[in-house]
Amino acid sequence: MYESFYGFREKPFNLLPDPEYLYMSPEHENAYTHLEYALTENKGFVVITGEIGSGKTTLINFLLQKLPQNIQVGIINNVDVSPLQFIKMMCQELELEVNGMDKAEMLDRFNRFLLDQFSKKNRVVMIIDEAQNLPNKTIEEIRMLSNLETEKHHLIQILLVGQPELKHKLQSRGLAQFAQRVTVHCHIEGLKLGEVEKYIHHRLKVAGAKNLKIFDKGAIEAINKYSKGIPRVINTLCDTALVYGYADDLKAINKKIIENVFETREIGGIFSKAEEIEPKSLPPTISDNGAIKQLEKRIQSMEKRALLLESIVTNIEQQFNLLVNNRGKLDNLAIELFKLLKQSMASRGKLTAKYVQLKLEMERNKDGSIEAKKKSKGSIFTRQRGKET
Repeated sequence: MYESFYGFREKPFNLLPDPEYLYMSPEHENAYTHLEYALTENKGFVVITGEIGSGKTTLINFLLQKLPQNIQVGIINNVDVSPLQFIKMMCQELELEVNGMDKAEMLDRFNRFLLDQFSKKNRVVMIIDEAQNLPNKTIEEIRMLSNLETEKHHLIQILLVGQPELKHKLQSRGLAQFAQRVTVHCHIEGLKLGEVEKYIHHRLKVAGAKNLKIFDKGAIEAINKYSKGIPRVINTLCDTALVYGYADDLKAINKKIIENVFETREIGGIFSKAEEIEPKSLPPTISDNGAIKQLEKRIQSMEKRALLLESIVTNIEQQFNLLVNNRGKLDNLAIELFKLLKQSMASRGKLTAKYVQLKLEMERNKDGSIEAKKKSKGSIFTRQRGKET
């Protein structure tokens, strides 16, 4: 929508965990170094934690691009499952056929697969995302997988990636044995003020922006304040601010726009808790000319955004109608093809009947010719007998 207005190749603040947009802050650089070390040295259990939206999944996707070809990776996201279900999911992720098997049979099949990969000098890595949702019994089952090893090498490496709750869960007494086997752990914090500015510039640059100063200093300070340095919240604020700026024909985003974005989303309960929302001041009185002008300006801005939304809805409606019309054309084409097929089958039936008729006539003619020859031979034979007599 606003890409061409700001000179972007694509939207710079999408929420998808695209590794191309990964900004290597000191926090992410540290986490990546830990992951690289763990994989290089074939360490057993690795735990990466971080705040919601801090870029953990994006970092993992970046890591997957860098892995050597001899490492086979499985990723499990839905982890609120029983130990038996988890083992089955793990086998299926590695394309092992385990339908109809019980737990012991699945573990045996899994162990034989790991030994086969080890003999081929291949390694197996299992990444468990949103690991804070793992039940304690399932975590204990994962711990037991560490027993699948040779004298000097782990047959499988397991990476647990999750929110801070995962760190607190592993500190409980019931999971002490698992915590003792964690060889590498790293926690990702939110970005600092200077890093927020670099993060925004990085994403703008990747998206093809020539002007990296679209967000002025006041806007970046406001973004840092309201996002607390969490990349996902930064993306949400920046993307919405660009929509507002596009609606108001503003080539630069200032602090006021960011505050408007935050206030709008705060009303919906997106960025703040209920107890943090302060009572709003009363609307300006008629005698307050400055306030009235400000209100009129806000109304004009809202009207412009309403027109923009109306344009978007109209565009969607046109695309929908186009799809409906195209579908009607496709239906008509299908009917025409069906008619042609029907005609072809009818013609084929007539041709077949004619072929059968001609074949019968040929057989009759052939039989008649044979019979005529027999009669002719018979008459000759009779005439010869008469002469002899």
